[in-house]
Amino acid sequence: MNHIFNMRDFPPNINSRLAVIIATTLGFLIMDDFDATEQVAIGNWIVQVGQTIITNATYQQMVQSRIIGSERINLNSREFKCGGDPFIFRACDMNSRDLYDNLKSIVTDEEIVYLQKALKVLSEEMDKLKKEFNETS
Repeated sequence: MNHIFNMRDFPPNINSRLAVIIATTLGFLIMDDFDATEQVAIGNWIVQVGQTIITNATYQQMVQSRIIGSERINLNSREFKCGGDPFIFRACDMNSRDLYDNLKSIVTDEEIVYLQKALKVLSEEMDKLKKEFNETS
């Protein structure tokens, strides 16, 4: 039996703005015939469905990363914060140059450049927000 719709093809590979427009349109269509209380109930139900999917996916990612392993350092890990396994490098036992060299061997130059660009854009956006806030105050 041929199915027109295959769940493996969902969500479709479409432009992100089109996806937002579709979601917004569906929201307007759904709320049209319901009063405010019904809209809240339906909206919360849809949010709960989404949260269930996100929570499940998060745990799948976590388990998968533990099985596959990670070449990256978890900066929130006990090992990075000077605890845990004595055979793992300990940041607190290193001078800043050794720490830099060790991290440099893990992080690529492209990642550093990308992070620098992202921080610059973030800084510029924060400056714009500060300026707008000061102008309205």
